[in-house]
Amino acid sequence: MASDSLIHVLYRIRVIGHEADDPGQAIAEIADVAQRYFVANGIAVTLINPDTRQLEIEVNRGFLDWGKEVFLPLGRGVMGWVALHAKPMAVHEVEKAPRRYHLAPAIKSLMACPLRANDQVIGVISVGSGEKAAFNEESVATLQLLADETSQILGQMWLIGKLRTNSEQLEALLSMGQDFVSKLDLDDLLQTITREAHKIMRCRLAMMLILDKDRNTLKVHTLCGARKTYRPLPEISPKDSSFGAAIQLKRQLEVFDIRKSEDEHFWNIVRGENLVSMVCSPILWENEVVGVLAAYSDKPHRASNQEKRIFDMLAGFSGVAIQNLRLYALMLANEEQLKNNEKLITLGLIAAEIAHEIRNPLTVIKLLFGSLDLQFPTGDERRRDLSVIDEKIQQLEEIVERVLNIGKPTEVLYSHWNLPELLEDSLRLVRPKLNQHKIITHMNAGRGSLVIQGNRGHIEQVLLNLILNAIQAMEKGGTITFDCYEEEKDRTNYACIEITDSGTGIDDEWKHRIFDSFLTGRPGGTGLGLSIVKRILNSHLGDIEVKNTGPDGTTMKLWLPLVQGPY
Repeated sequence: MASDSLIHVLYRIRVIGHEADDPGQAIAEIADVAQRYFVANGIAVTLINPDTRQLEIEVNRGFLDWGKEVFLPLGRGVMGWVALHAKPMAVHEVEKAPRRYHLAPAIKSLMACPLRANDQVIGVISVGSGEKAAFNEESVATLQLLADETSQILGQMWLIGKLRTNSEQLEALLSMGQDFVSKLDLDDLLQTITREAHKIMRCRLAMMLILDKDRNTLKVHTLCGARKTYRPLPEISPKDSSFGAAIQLKRQLEVFDIRKSEDEHFWNIVRGENLVSMVCSPILWENEVVGVLAAYSDKPHRASNQEKRIFDMLAGFSGVAIQNLRLYALMLANEEQLKNNEKLITLGLIAAEIAHEIRNPLTVIKLLFGSLDLQFPTGDERRRDLSVIDEKIQQLEEIVERVLNIGKPTEVLYSHWNLPELLEDSLRLVRPKLNQHKIITHMNAGRGSLVIQGNRGHIEQVLLNLILNAIQAMEKGGTITFDCYEEEKDRTNYACIEITDSGTGIDDEWKHRIFDSFLTGRPGGTGLGLSIVKRILNSHLGDIEVKNTGPDGTTMKLWLPLVQGPY
């Protein structure tokens, strides 16, 4: 052995693990240290591929006859035996050994030890000498010590790499969530989904297929990652392809080697891109298949449970986005039957549906991220990365909650609601805006229960519009007072709310026509807000009026029928 002490060698290996950015680089440098320590003629490090369950050569310096085979099956040769049985081995005379398997001719004796992580063999480190019986039990024990230290370093580096991948996936999911509520073009959105799926899965090629129910065909809509251009994109019958089972069973399907699949109908793409493994998930909307999202790799690969969950999540996002944009397109096609204010309400409901579907996976992401309990030392850049990820999750969660509380769909169109409670919920939505404009609110709820019957989303839309109008009337801050009370008119009991601001009031020229559509005195305004308010209240058998206005402020009064009897 070399003159370097074992402690020095172990220290050097630990330094390599701390400084190296890439596991392959770390393995190569550790192999150099080990070869010098044992004054070896050859050294090899092989790792088990979890997909193929074969040993793949990471480092080979004079130990193996490289030209004959790159992959080593478990159980074959010395390294295969060590990997299979998780035990070290020493061979004093290679020429007489029955397990001589592609060893270099210069190797006369050798020893090999397993690399172990979490009680599982992940590879083998082997050292060879040009002399017979060059290694004893002490040598094997020392090599095993180096192997254990190397395994620990690799485990840490793989964990860091996995966390970095998770961070990138979270960033991509957040980006997708933002795209889902901003993109209104279906083709653009499908391309975004496919591109993000390619990025998140780190696959060779991602493919989006859309199901045409009338023709019962699947057509490739978007490819991401292809080296070539394929025109026209294929269109096939689902029953004639690997996607048929995924569509019929409505669940994820994985094909380890599509080259052996007899029903693969994308051979021009498969061969052109050298694709090997595939995982696909059906895109569902209300339990109906609308398409398929597929990811291909160019080497044998079995998707991990985490990859499968994320891919199913992407497919779920896609179903919501596709269907909602189809609904949006249908709404535009019937523009003559819709008025401008109804369009805005419908868009709010669509946004709420998208936000509802995003909330569940976002909650899972938040819980899983929190459960990792990652701790990095002060000064480590990853500490800042964790802070950014947590900040973005919180930001997206707040956006989703705001959208849900504005236009949350209900199972029954009209239900019973406490009007002051709806007002409090609406105030929570605009609290940041109130603070930003330095506006103080006062609420006088009075006595008794002011229960009305109506659509929660519509009533909250009324209250939000009125609150926002009051905010815009007070550019330099002020006060908004809400008075809630019961009033009888024409033998009917009503729940009333008076909203009084301390703004500049309404100009006389606008006062009598303020509830007309498209009438606005504010730059950038649409003139739809108060017309929508009046329309919603009228549809609920209520109404609104300008009670008074002047230089000291404005009071708007709205009323809705109270629910009579038990509820």
